[in-house]
Order: sequence, then C-alpha cells, then structure tokens
Amino acid sequence: MTLEGYLLIFFGVIILVLLFLIELMQRRVEQLLDEVEGLRGRMNVTSTEIEALTKNVEEFKKLKI
Repeated sequence: MTLEGYLLIFFGVIILVLLFLIELMQRRVEQLLDEVEGLRGRMNVTSTEIEALTKNVEEFKKLKI
C-alpha cells in the first residue's frame, strides 16, 4: 500500500473513534437532562413548601400579636 492508503485508513479509524465519542457524549447529555428535570420537579415542590411555610409563619405572627 502507498502512503495515501495508510493515511486513508488512519483517518477513517480516527473518524470512527470520534463518532463513538460523540455517541457517548450524547448519552451522557441525555442522562444529565433527565437529572435536571428531576431536580426541577423537586425545586417546584420545595418552593411550594417554602410558600406554605411562609404563610404559616405569617399567620402565627398574627395570632401571637
């Protein structure tokens, strides 16, 4: 084989490796997005709980005064 043939095979292998890395990164991004959605749900519950707690504290202050 000539030098061009070896370079063609070499760069072809490099492209395949890079495609594999892209696939791995895409899977990880999807996992992280799923985690973000789960955390967002917890944040909504937490903010709702904080609002309820604030209302309860305000009501308690009014009763105490």
